Amino acid sequence: MKLTSNTIIIGDDFPSIKDDILVDIKSNLIKIFEKDEFLLEDAKAITKEAYIKEEKNKFIIIFAKSFNTYAQNSLLKILEESPSNTIFVIVSNSKSNFLPTIRSRLPIVNLKQSKKERNIEINLLKMNLNDIFEFVKVHQRISKNELKGLLQDIFYEAVHKYSMKFDEKELEVFENALKLAELNTRSTFLLNLVLTTIIDRKYK
Repeated sequence: MKLTSNTIIIGDDFPSIKDDILVDIKSNLIKIFEKDEFLLEDAKAITKEAYIKEEKNKFIIIFAKSFNTYAQNSLLKILEESPSNTIFVIVSNSKSNFLPTIRSRLPIVNLKQSKKERNIEINLLKMNLNDIFEFVKVHQRISKNELKGLLQDIFYEAVHKYSMKFDEKELEVFENALKLAELNTRSTFLLNLVLTTIIDRKYK
């Protein structure tokens, strides 16, 4: 998820999305606004912040579960013609929270849709080391959120599709992998770890 222009992000896990954004943009010029309901007074505060000039890119990140209609209309002009070096990222849990005029002007990254449509595309029962290598290569640049979801999907498919039973030590591998993903450990390492744990079961 590379944020180089004004963007709407749709997802439920605000804390994880926030972590991913902070890792992605690596900037000291970040202003974060978090609201249950985004109101007109919030839009005015953000507009004021946007016009404070900076030499480098400044990111204004807005998290809200709902957006007042008047607040969105107030933001519309500044989203269309953003001040120099100012990038807006707006995060909410549904596209329906936004007016059509907002949705039509900003690209939308739908993390919910990505998760729903994810297919791990590897046969956990028949895979070999070469299959693992190719799979890891394809997923080497995924975001932290995508990695956590993929690790969970691998475990779910192993248990429910292939009826695999893991011992306590193997379950610990999956649990630790998720914890390490939260700490931004590389996807290549964690995917290799869990997939080789699965493949090693065949040789026990």
